Amino acid sequence: MLLRHIRYLLAVAEHRNFTRAAEALHVSQPTLSQQVKQLEDSLGAPLFDRSGRTVRLTDAGEAYVRYARRALQDLEAAKRAMHDVQDLQRGSLRLGMTPTFITYLAGPLLTRFNQRYPGIALSLEEMTQDRLEAALAEDRLDLGIAFAGQHLPDIDSQRLFEESLSLMV
Repeated sequence: MLLRHIRYLLAVAEHRNFTRAAEALHVSQPTLSQQVKQLEDSLGAPLFDRSGRTVRLTDAGEAYVRYARRALQDLEAAKRAMHDVQDLQRGSLRLGMTPTFITYLAGPLLTRFNQRYPGIALSLEEMTQDRLEAALAEDRLDLGIAFAGQHLPDIDSQRLFEESLSLMV
């Protein structure tokens, strides 16, 4: 069963006529009839009573359409949610930092991030570099901020900035 079958079924149920449903969907009436028949065959029951001038749902069709509408609405909501995540309007980000960086970098970074992406829930965890890399490899973190150098083979890194350390005496 395909999403197309569901859309065709719902159009016929709404219009109570194959020809008007086909026009609304911009498909030919034989194509629509064939697709609905395929759906009925795959479900093992007729969904429409075609004996009168108008098409009406059978009892099985009534039951199925109720769920089909809900499923289609859920799929549309899922598509919108996916776009929200891709557009960084919604979602979550799990960030790990070593203690050295969390001391002075976390505050300004979190402030800017929350201003720029208010719909993204950000969780921050302080941990040592080896634990941070293990958490990334095990998909318990999305990002980590730590020192440059050798990393586990599955870890990709990108240099953010360089620091100068000074000895004061």
